[in-house]
Amino acid sequence: MTELAGDVPGDVPGDVPGDVPGDVPGDVPGDVPGDVPGDVSPAVSVEGLSHSYSERRALRSIDLEIPRGRLHGLVGPNGAGKSTLLKILATLLETQSGLVSVLGMGVTEDALSIRRRLGYLPEDPAAYRQMTCFEMLDFCGAVHGRPLEQRDVEIAPALEMVGLSDRRDQVVGTLSRGLQRRLGVARVLIHDPDLLIFDEPAAGLDPRARIELMELMRDLCGLGKTVVISSHILAELGDLCDSVTVLDRGRVRFHGMIDELPGGDGDLGCYELRLLHDEEAIGEIVSVLDGVLDVVPLESGRAWRVVCRSSQTDIASLLKTLVERGIIVVSFVREQNRLNEAFLSLTTRGVE
Repeated sequence: MTELAGDVPGDVPGDVPGDVPGDVPGDVPGDVPGDVPGDVSPAVSVEGLSHSYSERRALRSIDLEIPRGRLHGLVGPNGAGKSTLLKILATLLETQSGLVSVLGMGVTEDALSIRRRLGYLPEDPAAYRQMTCFEMLDFCGAVHGRPLEQRDVEIAPALEMVGLSDRRDQVVGTLSRGLQRRLGVARVLIHDPDLLIFDEPAAGLDPRARIELMELMRDLCGLGKTVVISSHILAELGDLCDSVTVLDRGRVRFHGMIDELPGGDGDLGCYELRLLHDEEAIGEIVSVLDGVLDVVPLESGRAWRVVCRSSQTDIASLLKTLVERGIIVVSFVREQNRLNEAFLSLTTRGVE
């Protein structure tokens, strides 16, 4: 069975969802150990967490705490340990050392209870391609123990929230990647979780779909839910999140409110380059120029982020190089985003 944050060990076809010790008919989802009136424990608490894959250390004794109701960003270079941390929080990866609690419950002792109250969307979510959108959400709701009559009521609002109401009876395998990503978001909403964890949720979405997804994140936080989102699109996280954790090589480099981020290295600059036409070779052309540290595609071959050292980069020569190659530049503007420059100053290039 495809891995879901709400799947429980021992689930097999024919099992009754939620048929676990202590479940009784009429239980209210969320009525689990640790869910008590006035509970002020943080949504996430991590102390001394380390994790390794063979000889590679993915996390190195990290500490962090995310209060309830927060919209929290998790950023870091490839290989920084972001996905490992999110899988541990979602109880999909066992802890090796340290203490981790989610919604006031330990991930080791109360994994099943946590899964009932948590929604997790991985970077590459699996889809049940032969099912319709309705059937997939109905199945996922059943896995989470939602009664049939409750699922009938909940699926329509979930589809509407992600803009898929008109795709209710469409087969999942015929949806575009972007629409399948939206359906994945609906999947993690179907059991009304208190904590939502999204690992690169905007991957594969066009600009409009990404904007709509970010608005959805704000709406969910406004409903009192805690949202943790990992993304490489720093500009969007900087505008979206209340707080942020910056990971680099398995260590926490910063953890706190967005407005408390340290100032970046004044010589580092992030520029947004926009072209009239797609040009996939921009990375190769620009990255070899003096002072350029990185060239990253944004939503398409027409938009790129160029990271460079201002003291070493001749912007006029950079633009002249592009024009001489017949590339039409629409704009080349320095980004005024606190998270981008703080990220550059707090992290290192490459992975261990």
